[in-house]
Amino acid sequence: MTEMNRVIRGTPGFLLLPFLFIIAASGCGESASSGATGESDNTGGAGSGAGGASTGSTSAGTGGATTGSTSAVTGGAATGSTTAGAGGGATGGTGSGSSGAGTGGAPSASPTFHIFMLMGQSNMAGVADKQDSDKNSDERLKVLGGCNQPAGQWNLANPPLSDCPGEKGWNLSTSVDPGIWFGKTLLGKLPEGDTIGLVGTAESGESINTFISGGSHHQMILNKIAKAKTAENARFAGIIFHQGESDSGQSTWPGKVVQLYNEVKEAWGADYDVPFILGELPAGGCCSGHNNLVHQAADMLPEGYWITQQGTNVMDQYHFDHASVVLMGTRYGEKMIEALGW
Repeated sequence: MTEMNRVIRGTPGFLLLPFLFIIAASGCGESASSGATGESDNTGGAGSGAGGASTGSTSAGTGGATTGSTSAVTGGAATGSTTAGAGGGATGGTGSGSSGAGTGGAPSASPTFHIFMLMGQSNMAGVADKQDSDKNSDERLKVLGGCNQPAGQWNLANPPLSDCPGEKGWNLSTSVDPGIWFGKTLLGKLPEGDTIGLVGTAESGESINTFISGGSHHQMILNKIAKAKTAENARFAGIIFHQGESDSGQSTWPGKVVQLYNEVKEAWGADYDVPFILGELPAGGCCSGHNNLVHQAADMLPEGYWITQQGTNVMDQYHFDHASVVLMGTRYGEKMIEALGW
């Protein structure tokens, strides 16, 4: 008879109960070799091996989860626990992994303010009269300044999004531009907690020469970029560009588009490439022959794209009608979503 048997046989039953309970409890949380059925697997075992889970135990193996336990090891999550290891999160517990959560289930980074440049001439500024359907009430969509709104600050985005001056005979203060529908389309895929900022720099009737260095509108672009950069969590995210009527057929135009892209990127201080999306000119207008150069420019850019004008109509020889503005803006948004991988 062993010493343990002597103790048990010589001890009254009511005193043995706590003693036996302690013995039983001490075995429940033991770890066992991986793969031992009933001990190291996930089902009913006393401990957990790699990837296993232990109910009521004191430890969980790598990748396991412990219910009601006091600790979770790497990759595990403890429900009701007091500590979570790297990669784990504690529900109802008092402790957690690094920075409040484990590396595998960390909360999303700080919300991002995705800023897009709207560039070009009148078809980007917009000419068709705006309608009620063009109105935006979503606070996640902002514009820097904008026509009929306070300059130099972020306002609720509503058309027109570029500045009113330089209208060249068109009443652009009551027009709709593709930028608003670009923004509305992006909202459908915007990461949770993020915001969109639109920076309108379009000027109607202008050559691309006015937008690159030495041009009359170049400083305006730089000033807007300087202001946009100061926004909290700002990130330069992309450019949409509709221009070419004033430079139709000029072979040097694609190279100047690349120059504009590089100058804008430099002004932002961006050490990464962003999508630059060009729009074709209306087929029924003055300058559809320019579209070969639109494609050429897109091919020359490090992240260049173009969208088709197919299915659009013009209200004169230059400008998209309202339905076509909506269509082109939506296409810009869809292409940007594709380019950004949203």
